[in-house]
Amino acid sequence: MTRVLAGIISIKGTDDETWPFKDEKVSTSRAIQGVYLDANQPAVNLNVTSVKWGGECRVEIEVGARVVNDDQIQIEGNVQLFEGITENTEDLEDQKKVIFLVPRTTKKKPNPAHHTVQLVSKGFGGGDHAEISFSFTNRIAEE
Repeated sequence: MTRVLAGIISIKGTDDETWPFKDEKVSTSRAIQGVYLDANQPAVNLNVTSVKWGGECRVEIEVGARVVNDDQIQIEGNVQLFEGITENTEDLEDQKKVIFLVPRTTKKKPNPAHHTVQLVSKGFGGGDHAEISFSFTNRIAEE
């Protein structure tokens, strides 16, 4: 049976600056709307646009979704925090694997599934960090 994944990915980040300069922060989100998934289909890339801020930081979210156990959706992939002299740097500061299940959303269980990942720069001049929060529903296509 076809499932529909929908929800939001919230991204909060801080570009930690040395005193007397103020830290630069970002708080934004990316909507995921109407991703149709079938049980025998391979994972579908969610195509999340990167988040850049402070002239030095970037978060990349590369996750896919697929139906498992006939009625659950598995989210799997990686999130990465980059920090350097520009927002386009390839200087990777932290990365984490993401894997969680989104159970079937029903009238009796209407709340979305939540999952949060913390990324922290621990290298030279560290202190930059990002929090990525996923909030997804999983409905039958016919509902």
